[in-house]
Amino acid sequence: MLWIRMGLRELVKNRGFALFFILNLSLGLAGFIAIHSFGRSLNRHLDENLKDILTADLVLSSNSPLTPEELALAREVLGPDTSQARLIRFYTMVKSGGNARLIQVMAIDEPYPLYGSFLLEGKSTNRDLQKNPCVFMTRDTAHSLGVNDKTAGNTSLVLGNKSFFLQDFFITDPDKSLTAIELAPKIYMGIRQLEGTGLIRFGSRIRYSHYFKFNRETDVPALTAKLGLKFTEASSGRPRVHIHDIRDVNQRLGRVAGYFTGYMGLVSVVALFLAGIATAYLFRGYLNLKQQQIAILMSLGARHWDIYLYISFQLILLGTLASCLSILLSLFLTPAFPIIFKGLIPAHIRLATDPATLVLALGMGMAGSLVFCLPVFVSIFGIKPLRLLRGTHENRKKTMSRKLGQAASFLPGLAAFFLVSVVVAGSMRDGSIFAAGFTLALAFLSVMGWLIFSGCQNLSHTRNLVGRIAFRNLFRNKWSSLSCFVTIAMGAFLISIIPQVQKGLQNEIMRPEGLKIPVFFLVDIQDEQKELFIEFMTHEKAVLANLSPMVRGRILTVNQNPFYDENRLPGSDSAGSRRQGRGRRMEFNFSYRQHLDLSETIVKGEPLSQTPWDFNATLPFEISVEKSFAQQYGLKLGDRVGFEIQGIPLDGQIKNLRTVRWNSFSPNFFLLFQDGVLNDAPKTFLAAIAQVAPDKRQALKNAIVDAFPNVSVIDVTQMAGTLLSITDKLSLSIRFMAWLAIAAGLVSIFSIARHEARKNENQINLLKILGSDFKLIRAVTLLEFGFIGFTAALFAILLSFGFSRAISWYFFDSHWLFDLKISFMILFLTTCICMGTALTASRKVMKAKPVKLLANSG
Repeated sequence: MLWIRMGLRELVKNRGFALFFILNLSLGLAGFIAIHSFGRSLNRHLDENLKDILTADLVLSSNSPLTPEELALAREVLGPDTSQARLIRFYTMVKSGGNARLIQVMAIDEPYPLYGSFLLEGKSTNRDLQKNPCVFMTRDTAHSLGVNDKTAGNTSLVLGNKSFFLQDFFITDPDKSLTAIELAPKIYMGIRQLEGTGLIRFGSRIRYSHYFKFNRETDVPALTAKLGLKFTEASSGRPRVHIHDIRDVNQRLGRVAGYFTGYMGLVSVVALFLAGIATAYLFRGYLNLKQQQIAILMSLGARHWDIYLYISFQLILLGTLASCLSILLSLFLTPAFPIIFKGLIPAHIRLATDPATLVLALGMGMAGSLVFCLPVFVSIFGIKPLRLLRGTHENRKKTMSRKLGQAASFLPGLAAFFLVSVVVAGSMRDGSIFAAGFTLALAFLSVMGWLIFSGCQNLSHTRNLVGRIAFRNLFRNKWSSLSCFVTIAMGAFLISIIPQVQKGLQNEIMRPEGLKIPVFFLVDIQDEQKELFIEFMTHEKAVLANLSPMVRGRILTVNQNPFYDENRLPGSDSAGSRRQGRGRRMEFNFSYRQHLDLSETIVKGEPLSQTPWDFNATLPFEISVEKSFAQQYGLKLGDRVGFEIQGIPLDGQIKNLRTVRWNSFSPNFFLLFQDGVLNDAPKTFLAAIAQVAPDKRQALKNAIVDAFPNVSVIDVTQMAGTLLSITDKLSLSIRFMAWLAIAAGLVSIFSIARHEARKNENQINLLKILGSDFKLIRAVTLLEFGFIGFTAALFAILLSFGFSRAISWYFFDSHWLFDLKISFMILFLTTCICMGTALTASRKVMKAKPVKLLANSG
């Protein structure tokens, strides 16, 4: 109890140190705890709503209607005790008055949904959709179509060859996904009302889904496996029906949710680590002030073990208080994430801090304070009471055992940083890459900082009094200067690295180098409409680009091995491969063209032969495969691939691999066939329209819908804007956490400036006695910390150029662009913030009366 009372009394006496220690560590912990709370709340929301998200217990889906035999097989396996619902989903154009736009048709039957429900403004039901040609839509969709009145019969909506009226507005609908980002808004209609629209034609991209709901006691995974086996047997190992249950939803949504929380979590780890550096510095200063007191206690009989417990108690208490404060701060930070991610995550997430998060915060606070301060803590081993009591300096020479102990004291902190990085990243690979990159950046900045402050000795040889004093202080206090330099540089590095990558992505989306972004992308042009469509576009004086045929087919084999395996991928027996094989696609879109598009580049192999392939030839036809597709499915140059096109088996061989710049928004495909293979097959066409003036786009869209109701027109400029909004939101979230790291650095600057001002109090008072005014002392402080902020930001920006270039090359195919304006702004603001913070921290000491020095000397 004696040591506890002494520890409490010392902390109260040194409340300035205790306050800054708690505040600094709590800022680092707050971001991490807020991210953890948000992540757990998001996962809990998904777990609690999996059935509502799927709207069923089990779903069968395919790109064509299920045959009577397939439906009979499903009923036989699933049993009679099931509820069923149907949904037909596809994209098409809707027109109202002079407005036409792309929408997603959701044709439902009366039982839909089996889980979840509509929230409608009126009192309509699904039965109304089945009886009448009417629709449900949101008010935003109605507004974009110029619809302001929902009275039945007063609003005409044209879908294909049939007119509909607006029945009701829905506020929320049962079809939920993780994100609210959609290619087009949804319109609900009765499944019976599809008749007469003429929208479902050959080659139309349509998804047919059958939903099933079982009793609570039903073993859904067992039924899914049994039904999958039956479909495989009935189709000779080549099923075309996809089977989904809540496990698929959980895996997919969990992976996407991990992207949101994982990258922000990694940035929060950096903020925590930087806060730890500043915390260690604060503790070092505190321990230096207490060395004489510790020596007195040891002279009075205190053992090293007693001193360890005494100091450890203080650290654990400070860490606990920091944890409590971080939890309070996280309560204000966590609600900001749904605002930042608005449109990217489900609305109405219930955010809560659960007991696991509280335990994590307390554990990290107590353990973190000990781990961060361990390198300083072990210096107690070297305290010699006799030397301290005599007032002599400790012998600087260290034994080998002390050197090893000092080096080993850094290992727990590094190991904890690596472990937390791996856990937050979600994989050993990503966590290791992040930890290695962070360590490399930290090492570079530390070396640069040490060289800069060592060089300040030469800079102090100036005739300018302000510069001489400031640079001498920086040289004499290299460790404190270096701690401040590293924390600010790492925060500025994180903030600077994001705009470089983001600007490159934005430029590549809106203005890709060497390519022209089309205005419209056209889907589902029928074969018999091709010539008429070309004539129509010529009459409209619009440029029709890259008219590309599209034929749907299936991949059956690769080198005589089945492409699809219910249990595993070809050539692999791992559990991960079995999970991938369960949901592996078989149906793909194929095409052919005489010459590659400007957005395509062959990276391996030879161009496809210009000679049309002969069906009577003994050699397989040639195939061009997109590089990422080949990597995903393990395809290599020279592989023999078996296909089924419109019921006809065909055999091809991979001739080349090519890269595709998908951001060109031109018709592109994963697989291109040699000329002559698909020419006579039933097909539809994709195309792009370029060079349409903004004031003529809506009129052209209306004209296309009037002449070709089945053709879907996608506004590429709107899609590009959606993609840019996603990148903006993601970059904003990372910058949000980076500014939190800067905040931790500013607290360290404040505490370091305050500590240095107090340590140099005699020097400041002596300058006053010798006639120096307040302006000179203020100028010394501004130059000292302005130099730290400027050099830290400068080297952080230079380092961010290299890292952002590497990130752009590795993840985004070299889409990188230098943002000079943002870099200068970061350099200027960081310097000013550092100067202002330091001036505020040292103002009290600078305004102290010089008589204090004279009183002490007397």
